[in-house]
Amino acid sequence: MRHCLSLSLVVAALAGCAPHGLRHVAVDKVPLGKVVVYRNGVAFYERRAQVAGGKLTVRVPRERVDDFLKSLTVVDARTQRPLPVSFPRRQADDAPVIDMQLDLGGAVGDRAEVVMTYVTDAAAWKPSYRLVLGAEDAAMLEGWAVVDNLSGEDWKDVVVGVGSSSAMSFRYDLWSVRTVDRAELSPEEAFAIAPPTAVSPYGGAAGPQVAVQNVLTLDADEIRGNATLTEDYTKNLPVGRTFEAVLGTAAGDQSDAVGATFSGSTSLESTYVVEGINTVDRGPTIDPSSTRHGITVTPPPDPYASVKLGDEKLGQVSSALIKQRQYVVVQGFAAPGERDSDKLALERANLVRNQLIDAGVAPGRVRVASGGIAARASVAIVTEAAPAEAATRTAAAADTSDAAPVGESLFSSGTAMTVGDGTSAMVSVLRAKTTGREAYLYDGLGERGNPRFAFKAVRLENPTDSTLEAGPITVYGEGRYVGEGLTDAVPPHAAVVIPYALDRQIVVDTDGGTRDELARLVTLERGILTAEVQHIRTRTLTITSRLRSPATVYVRHPIEPGWTLLDVTLPLERVGDALLVAVRLEAGETRQLTLEEATPLTRRLVLADTSTLDQLAVYVQSDRPSPELRQQLSAILAIHRELFDTVDKIASLRERAGEYRDRQAELTSQLLGLRKVKTAAALSTQLAHKAGEMASRLQAITLAIVEAQDRVMLLRVQFADALAELHLTDASTSASAP
Repeated sequence: MRHCLSLSLVVAALAGCAPHGLRHVAVDKVPLGKVVVYRNGVAFYERRAQVAGGKLTVRVPRERVDDFLKSLTVVDARTQRPLPVSFPRRQADDAPVIDMQLDLGGAVGDRAEVVMTYVTDAAAWKPSYRLVLGAEDAAMLEGWAVVDNLSGEDWKDVVVGVGSSSAMSFRYDLWSVRTVDRAELSPEEAFAIAPPTAVSPYGGAAGPQVAVQNVLTLDADEIRGNATLTEDYTKNLPVGRTFEAVLGTAAGDQSDAVGATFSGSTSLESTYVVEGINTVDRGPTIDPSSTRHGITVTPPPDPYASVKLGDEKLGQVSSALIKQRQYVVVQGFAAPGERDSDKLALERANLVRNQLIDAGVAPGRVRVASGGIAARASVAIVTEAAPAEAATRTAAAADTSDAAPVGESLFSSGTAMTVGDGTSAMVSVLRAKTTGREAYLYDGLGERGNPRFAFKAVRLENPTDSTLEAGPITVYGEGRYVGEGLTDAVPPHAAVVIPYALDRQIVVDTDGGTRDELARLVTLERGILTAEVQHIRTRTLTITSRLRSPATVYVRHPIEPGWTLLDVTLPLERVGDALLVAVRLEAGETRQLTLEEATPLTRRLVLADTSTLDQLAVYVQSDRPSPELRQQLSAILAIHRELFDTVDKIASLRERAGEYRDRQAELTSQLLGLRKVKTAAALSTQLAHKAGEMASRLQAITLAIVEAQDRVMLLRVQFADALAELHLTDASTSASAP
């Protein structure tokens, strides 16, 4: 049984006592004809008045005079011509009520009808919605507005409307008399001209400045990757180890407590550098008070102590910046006497910026600047000092208006109604058919989202040409209550997904990671490559449905400043400052969604590092390098690949040689034991033959190891020569291109 309710309005009386004195604009007791309440704190009033003798008396409360004068229009109802208005000023400026007798002169004759409109402050209206879901995505959408009449007068037989727009609402003094003091000048006088107001080096116009706060200062030795490059550091750079690892460890096995290794070690590093004893630069010491024999080798100090301290400081600052969404400037400083001070300062600042981005700070909120020469080489992180730019960018990040237009809306009750002073009314502003269906919304990164489960939601479209304001919505099915949620503003003919329940039917497992892809090689100096890379952040979602019916899951992915979303094959919708990715799931199905974002960075890479060579392999396969550069890099990669395979071969041969030695020792032990057994001559002969075979195999493997080690040494020389001959011709061409 279906019940059809036709309600034009529901009036709810509010108890309260009206304050003494006039609180509304009174026009010769002329009643209101139309009121439109807006969301920005004002209301539009329209009155039709009969003017006799060209005079019209208006009483305006002092607090509403400025709004009244700012918005007043008087039009002849018959000719639609605007009419001039004059009013006396012989009354106190601080009077509670301003009596204004509008003199229309002879413009309207002895008697005429005029239309007067004006805008004054009013309580904002509040929206609420009802959505009734039907079959095959059919739905009925209703909108209601709660209007509060606190104007000080009764609205009798008035057409009430509600609206909203992006228009600004402000106060402006038009009642007070404004005079301008002018200076008296003479031609003989000379005037001093004041200098202009200082402008922050970070930009922005003059005006009230945002205080610059120093968030963190790092010395040069606390910055990861800021080691000074010299020939001593790079001439013996081994293949397969990072630049920092060469600086921070001895030539032997990294697990050696005293930094020493001996010939025959199975350490891969020993095959790269040298066979024999390698020690650190701290000599052995003898403790005369000790009762133990031997010498003591003092462990070297941790070369990463300062860097680890800097990493810890940056980690704490990064967490605060992510939470506060603060804009900062990373300012680098060079020490006195350093060459190319600005270049070095920017390099240090970029290193810290890269670490902040790796920690999760949005790239669009971090920029670098050179501070020139300071007392020592360092990097300072300070808050953004340009109020205009920072405020604009912060508002754009916090507001959804950058993605969806605010739009305008205007709804009317259609029929005259009465709303007494101090009462409220519910006005039906919308009833229209639309498309709507149940779906799921996953918001794992939002403040009110859930990282494990998707919310049950409803997706609906705005069927009107007006913007639907943000407000609560109640969802009904056919004869049942489904749920309720809160919607954001919905532009005309746009869609919105509104969550209303958490039923744990859609389970989401998340994973992520980062990687770098070379985009352009900039400079190469002593085996250290400066390159522009695309820093890619990956978010992988494994979505599992526990439902027995198909469902659509909308994955909300926020858009952060500085990141660009790479290609996604699934349907996308832009909603505010986020994207919605639609994933269709069958009953019990599991699907994986991968979202990748990229931001450009400049990094310093060690060409001998395996990870750098892996990136170069991907770079060579792309269309970015020139043919000449591709040929050079391919030769380097081929040498490195053979070198890597040869090192693996040596490790495998040594492992097999160890097995042969163990087997040889076992056979030798068995032969010694069989000497006492007279009847074991045949077995002894057999075991002796096997022992000889093991010795031959061991000798062959030893020769193979020596040959492979010679090959490694030769490949290392070829690799170093190829690096020395590498020229980045296309980098300079790209840099000089417009």
